[in-house]
Amino acid sequence: MLKPVISLIYISFCCITLGCSNDYSKNISDLELSIKSLGVSVYRLTSMKDVPVDSYIAGKTVKLGTNSVDGILKGLSDERYLATLSIIDSSMGLYPKDVLLSDLDAVNVGGQIQTEREQFTSGFFQPTSQHIYLFPLVADALNLDRDSDVRHTFHHEFSSILMRKYRFDMIGFMAYNGTDFEYWFDQAKILDSSHNGYYADAKLLEQGLLTYYSQTSPENDYNTYAEIVFSDPKIMSEYCTAYKRIARKYEHVKAFYLKVSPDFQPVFDQIVCGGSIEKSYSTLM
Repeated sequence: MLKPVISLIYISFCCITLGCSNDYSKNISDLELSIKSLGVSVYRLTSMKDVPVDSYIAGKTVKLGTNSVDGILKGLSDERYLATLSIIDSSMGLYPKDVLLSDLDAVNVGGQIQTEREQFTSGFFQPTSQHIYLFPLVADALNLDRDSDVRHTFHHEFSSILMRKYRFDMIGFMAYNGTDFEYWFDQAKILDSSHNGYYADAKLLEQGLLTYYSQTSPENDYNTYAEIVFSDPKIMSEYCTAYKRIARKYEHVKAFYLKVSPDFQPVFDQIVCGGSIEKSYSTLM
């Protein structure tokens, strides 16, 4: 009698395990089809050969802490890949379909690039092919909210593609910065800087910067406006109400997106800059 019991337990275990696996497979397939229905391809990256070479070579392309050129890309579990697809799908829902069709070719999803230079790279874009690359496992390494990091990174990278294609007025955007601020022009410097949290402190907010990362370059400054507009309209509303420079830079970004497509209006309808510029708490120098 023992063997049948063990067999039943084994069969039950297999059914549960395979059932879960099949559920992931079906849900993954459904979400991939949903994204593709918007005219955008989606790819699951399994090795470094799928990642553009110029995005990660910095002297040596070897796995962090080893001499090996194998296993540089850490993969995603089905569960994590499914969660990432869900965020991508919902994020794309904020964009006019004609913009997706003309300006975004594919979203590529890996785990984490395990090289010294790129171990903290959450994503990047490839303008020559209008591809976005996302690496969700970086959020774990940096102790960030998983879903929020994917969402922010998607909007961040897509905004760079739009910036180049539709000629964002960066000079006009930078003109609203405080006179006491200069960009670092060094992305790596953020890893060595001492700061708490993602959003900027009051001093930087007064200068017109939303996050600490905004200090690294004008493009990243613009990117953070775009990602917060799309990801955190409540926070954008609070900051553009409280700080004049942020209000002006926000309006500059808003005008750009509405020029790309008036169908972006529902995104900006979610943001209210309080009593507008005249009633904000900060003052221009």
